Amino acid sequence: MSETRPRAPTGGAGEGPSDHQLMARLRAGDGSALDELAVRYAPSAIRLALRMLGDRETAEDIAQEAFVRVLTAARGYRPTAPFRTWFLGIVTNLCRNEARRRARRPELAVDRVADMADTLGDTRATPEGAHAAKQLRGAVALALLSLPEKQRVALLLSRDEGLGYDEIGRVLGCSKGAVDGLLSRAKATLRERLREYLES
Repeated sequence: MSETRPRAPTGGAGEGPSDHQLMARLRAGDGSALDELAVRYAPSAIRLALRMLGDRETAEDIAQEAFVRVLTAARGYRPTAPFRTWFLGIVTNLCRNEARRRARRPELAVDRVADMADTLGDTRATPEGAHAAKQLRGAVALALLSLPEKQRVALLLSRDEGLGYDEIGRVLGCSKGAVDGLLSRAKATLRERLREYLES
């Protein structure tokens, strides 16, 4: 649960244009700039949406819609935060909208666990180990889906996307202290719900 993924490149020395430079090119009508941004950030968008919603097809649709939003917002884009933070905020809001839509016709979370669990990886070689790992992945996926929305978003942005408290606060519209509280409660809940796996 402590894995932190590396940040996507933001165009430092030797890494090509910065995100803000790409947005300037996009604003000027250069469509290839959106392709470059997609290469950098589509994996993060899909991963975040999948962990929030538990459905790979929907996660891919969310990622596509997020880049459509980037394109339509390019003309008025004025960087007040890192592009990555702004973009993941778009993805988060799209996921929230989708979650609210689904809440009007609830479905059992178990139905979405298979897709979600696949993203957690399996490093065990033996059949017994693989079976145990599959069970653990399913339990983790269900536990994540059961968290309150803000706790889940804060945890995923911190653990999977490597965002700091300030950046998570920007996405969620709350203070660093509130982010700390969200993460603490999320981790406590996961520890409780996964206790039998942690103890074994």
